[in-house]
Order: sequence, then C-alpha cells, then structure tokens
Amino acid sequence: MLVILSGFSTLASIIKLIALLLVFIAILVGAHLFTKWYAKSGHVNAKARNIKVIESQQIAPGKNIVLAQIGGKYVAFISGKEHSTFLTELDESDIDLTTPEVNDVSFRDVLKNMKELNKKKEE
Repeated sequence: MLVILSGFSTLASIIKLIALLLVFIAILVGAHLFTKWYAKSGHVNAKARNIKVIESQQIAPGKNIVLAQIGGKYVAFISGKEHSTFLTELDESDIDLTTPEVNDVSFRDVLKNMKELNKKKEE
C-alpha cells in the first residue's frame, strides 16, 4: 500500500505516523497489562512466606515503625536507613487486623471538584 502512495509523500507520511502511534499505544497498553499481572501474580514476594508486614508508619524522615507478622508472632520494630530496633512482641488481641475502607475516587471527580472550587473562588 505504501508503494502505491509513494507519489503522495504527505499522505504516506501521515499514514506512517498514524501506524507508528498505534504501535506505540499498543506497546504502552501491553506494558501496563503485564505489570498489573506481574504484581498480582505473587512472583514479587514469593520468597517471603513467613514474613508479612501488617502496617508501617513513618515517624521521622528515614525512620518507620513497622508492625510485622513473623511466623505466628506479631512484632513491632523501628526501621531506619542503616539499622532496625526491636520494640516489642504483641498478642493478636492487641492488633486491629481489619482492613480500612478505601474510598475509590476517580481522577475525573477530583478535577471536577477542583473546577467547582475555582469557580466559587472567582465569584
């Protein structure tokens, strides 16, 4: 087809550009789907069968307090850049293991709310 269009260099260039854009978009979508699948597949953390991080909270720059399950025990420790400090061992009754509710807000809704706030400020 491109041989037929070789006389029309502008049209051929546009078709080539559109084809390259479609290939680029296909590669991006494929990479996105692959990374989602890989993250959910369990290959990422397959080695850690007995260690689970339950919760982590930053308490200072470069320092986190971590609650982890190691085997059947729950431990709390402070993790820094160069070392970790054991705090205590906890009972399962001391820990709230329920998952918090997550409000899924779309980016479109956030932008819509920001537009409305800007309109109100302008008025």
